[in-house]
Amino acid sequence: MNIHILRSLVLGSALVVLSAGCATSSSGLKAKTVPASAFLAGTGPMKAHRNREPFNGVWASPKFEAVRGNYRGISIAPVTTQYLRAVDRPLVTVMEGPKAKDRPAAQTAEILRNEFLAAFRNAPGGRYAVASGKGAGVLTLELALVELNPTNVVGNAVKYGAPGGAAMAPVTKGNIAIEGKLRDSNSGEVLFAFADNEQDKFGLISLRDFSSYGHARSAIKDWAKQFAELMRTPASHKVEDSSTISLNPF
Repeated sequence: MNIHILRSLVLGSALVVLSAGCATSSSGLKAKTVPASAFLAGTGPMKAHRNREPFNGVWASPKFEAVRGNYRGISIAPVTTQYLRAVDRPLVTVMEGPKAKDRPAAQTAEILRNEFLAAFRNAPGGRYAVASGKGAGVLTLELALVELNPTNVVGNAVKYGAPGGAAMAPVTKGNIAIEGKLRDSNSGEVLFAFADNEQDKFGLISLRDFSSYGHARSAIKDWAKQFAELMRTPASHKVEDSSTISLNPF
């Protein structure tokens, strides 16, 4: 399809999507919370703390807000895939075949870490310098990739090409879920933890629908920016959740 025609279709449909935004946001487009993995076990005396954070689950030490201003550096550890669950989308497994089982887990974990590193390096104000390891005034962020279910590319081809194919949308979506722990790098004390799950965003036309992990990479970018914003802003600042709708076809 000509790129100019594609853009015209998207822009021409934008008002329709936006006018339906409120109804759409409440119709199940937001990914559901997934069970916590063993990665989050043994994090100490923390309490549920979802207040200004955009994640499904948030836990914080009672002293976290009081002490986080004492830190000026952050180290981001290599992302673990030890807790990654098997693909649990039967239709994806059937239609995608070996691709659904042979996931780029290591590559995705590397992308996840690199996006978080980039978010802190590029964050306005530079409150947290990226550190290479432990040290005084340094936090360590540990991340786990716990779910990675590919987008059903074959199903999306049917969805776009067949009459009534839109009915397939709920079963063609992939998802990605992560968990994170923020420690004092010297003492090892966990001060903050979070978990979130994101599924493919809704769009009238999206080239990411034809990429097994394009939507997952988009979610990773959102998480990295959100977490960096959360860390560099005061407790009175609310970090907005990512939209379930995308008008960008790329």
